[in-house]
Amino acid sequence: MSQGFQSVKDGLKSTPSQPGCYLMKDFSGEVFYVGKAKNLRARLKSYFYGQDVRIFVQFLEQILADIETVVVNNDIEALILERELIKKYHPRFNIMLRDDKNYILLKLKRPKEIGNKKIRYPRLEIVRKVKKDGARYFGPYPAAGHLRTMVELIDKYFLLRSCNDKVIENRVRPCIQYQIERCSAPCVYEVPSYNEEIEDVILFLNGNHKTITKRLTEKMWDFSKNEQFEAAVRVREQLQAVEKSLTKQVVSDANKKIDQDIIGIARRGPEVEISKILVKDGAWHKHTNLALSDQPFPLEEILRSYVQQFYGDPKPYEEIPHQILLPFDIKDELIGVCKLLEESSGHKVKFLSPTKGKAKKLVDIANKNALISLETRLSKNKSITQALDNLKNILGLKIPPRRMECIDISVIQGADAVGSCVVFIDGMPEKKHYRSFKIKKISGMDDFSMIHEVVQRRLRQAIKEEEMPDLLIVDGGLGQLNAALKALEEENILISHQGLFIIGMAKARTIKSEKGEHISVSHSDERIFLPGQPDAIILKPHTHERYLMERIRDEAHRFAIKAHRKLRDKRTITSEILNIPGVGQKTTLNLLRYFGSLKQIKNASITDLLSVKGIRKKQAQNIYEWLKKAPNK
Repeated sequence: MSQGFQSVKDGLKSTPSQPGCYLMKDFSGEVFYVGKAKNLRARLKSYFYGQDVRIFVQFLEQILADIETVVVNNDIEALILERELIKKYHPRFNIMLRDDKNYILLKLKRPKEIGNKKIRYPRLEIVRKVKKDGARYFGPYPAAGHLRTMVELIDKYFLLRSCNDKVIENRVRPCIQYQIERCSAPCVYEVPSYNEEIEDVILFLNGNHKTITKRLTEKMWDFSKNEQFEAAVRVREQLQAVEKSLTKQVVSDANKKIDQDIIGIARRGPEVEISKILVKDGAWHKHTNLALSDQPFPLEEILRSYVQQFYGDPKPYEEIPHQILLPFDIKDELIGVCKLLEESSGHKVKFLSPTKGKAKKLVDIANKNALISLETRLSKNKSITQALDNLKNILGLKIPPRRMECIDISVIQGADAVGSCVVFIDGMPEKKHYRSFKIKKISGMDDFSMIHEVVQRRLRQAIKEEEMPDLLIVDGGLGQLNAALKALEEENILISHQGLFIIGMAKARTIKSEKGEHISVSHSDERIFLPGQPDAIILKPHTHERYLMERIRDEAHRFAIKAHRKLRDKRTITSEILNIPGVGQKTTLNLLRYFGSLKQIKNASITDLLSVKGIRKKQAQNIYEWLKKAPNK
């Protein structure tokens, strides 16, 4: 038994019997665990007398040097302080589940009656952080696909603007969205009904389907009675879209029109999945999953941490339900959380762990969802692990390539050449590490020299950032591979089967053969080229490794094309305006900022052009006449 452990144990008698938090420290003074208690002395005694069975407790004798306590007034203060201390110290034995920066949210500012257009006619924005700006926030949406579907539906059926704040302040005529009846053009016209559209969107995003259905139905009949049939048809389409989204809902309890959160949990070894089903007015609104890896803690401890972190710190965009159904009982830990939720929501909140009846069936559904999601994730991880292991064996590497990077070039007729570098870590894309490189030294169609330049610049960057790939893939055959190897040689970087390794990947070719009147089409194999080996390695079709390699190569190709188009569009627009006599870079920039696109500039009248900062009558006349003569693109 260590001296620190014994010293703390001996000092328990002087520990206060009041609510508070405690910080466990090791011999280096680092906080390794933070906890809270209604009675600090009783809680700390449980660590020393075998009443706490959590895994890290059995190691306390070796690591515990000191315990610091902080006394507060009540359970709620203890809960809030514990949360802040965990955020501050990041103790290694506390389970960190919540990380709001990874969530995608929808933000809708509150409209104001007076001011410029952007504050009178707010738009729906996608954000990742909540600000104290009085706006409404909706979410979170862990899956981008669900968010995209939601935004597309709103853009199609609710007449909120989609243009950014700069455009709405400077536009002089409605855009295509107005023409196809997806926007009310507040950039040009006064729109008294805009606030009603905002209220409908808020009801829809909050899941108040009964209220919005009633509102839209009344609005539709009002338009119809007043013989505003086009407006009635548009509202009917809104109503049908909302009702269609309702058909996807599963009724939880037709007799209890209440809001519920239903929590399910599943485990396979150290892998854990938590599923949360949100029920609004008795209907299944949506569900989210949280994946946790390398969790040695008991499920009770994981669920306890989940509840404390996700409900003990309610966010402005989160609506608090009346009931929270849990898969098993952790009531002793929920008193402070309940009080916090009730203070925030203004209504009673109950945590229940049902053992029978309808509520138990709902928890069983949540548990089943958690298990399915977990098994899907494990199956996917298994295929990725197998793909990486197979690549290691095929390429003769010492270890599986954890960080893979792929380089591709996009160029058309020698112009706007761009190199892309995409990054996959553990078989999954890491888009925050993607890079694009505008070709600086090479002109024309010299693919080999462009590969050489991009590889060289990427490796210099990797050395500086200390993020060298395990496997660097060059899109192409032996020629491209040799160009990349030359770049490595010039940077004095050695390739190794246990460090950085580089290969070329040649895409399968389409082969056509004619036999009389019949034409047959086939495809060659995907080929891998290794340094110093003239013969290619053929990747077998329908294997995990081939799918992974095709995926990273296609992603590099997509990203390169995207960068190339962006560069080309920028050059095309600016060069066409710069060709006008008397128009320089500054005027070009002012025109684009004001009108938003080359098409809008071409459609502008002389009066419109005079509204742009710095443009006088003679120059406006010159721009107008020049663009009218130019062919439309």
